[in-house]
Amino acid sequence: MTHATHVHRSTAYVKPINQRGRAWKPDPISNQFRFIMRMAYACRERGVPYVLTWGLADGVMSATILATGNIPTPKPLPKAPRLKVVADWKPSIWEAVYRLDAYHDVNLKRRCPGFVLEHSCGLALVHPSDCDELGADNADIRQNWRVTQTGSGLGFGLTLNFKRATDALLLAASFPVDWTQEVSVLKSNRDFHRAGNVVIAAYGRAHEKESAKRRLAELEQAA
Repeated sequence: MTHATHVHRSTAYVKPINQRGRAWKPDPISNQFRFIMRMAYACRERGVPYVLTWGLADGVMSATILATGNIPTPKPLPKAPRLKVVADWKPSIWEAVYRLDAYHDVNLKRRCPGFVLEHSCGLALVHPSDCDELGADNADIRQNWRVTQTGSGLGFGLTLNFKRATDALLLAASFPVDWTQEVSVLKSNRDFHRAGNVVIAAYGRAHEKESAKRRLAELEQAA
């Protein structure tokens, strides 16, 4: 008794990146292309004979897989991690604590004084001030708030009103990042860079938003 040999053949195409939608957010690699990569991996893992052929014509890349035998079912792609829910945090301006090392001023290259409201995730809201009495310098205490990492005092480069600064902090806190870590460690974390650019894209000025969106697209392409 003979058994029929199963054969599977699939082809996928990928356009050049400059033909894949918007400049700052190109269309992602197609699901069909990803399927072929998963199929090749599944065949290799189970010892099923296959041939993967690459082609390039008119700037369009193609990938074709031809598998024979006991064709495996590729494992589904893992789902993108969902952002963790951050508990409601409703800080009051009047709860801010004055500190001489409240934040790091990148221009002065040193820690400077101000009022601080810490969040348990390792981020904080900071209102720069040379006076240790909130509002005593006649400044509008609802304005000029920054989102910083508590440990380093470094911020996201944003200056916002209190409500928007709170929302920006909670957005950053929703990413799977341990903000209590050293900055040198965080710099190697892709989610750290993604979180920073998402926050800037949402709360930065117009030119800052566009730059952040381009960097997010680059992170997506590199993934």
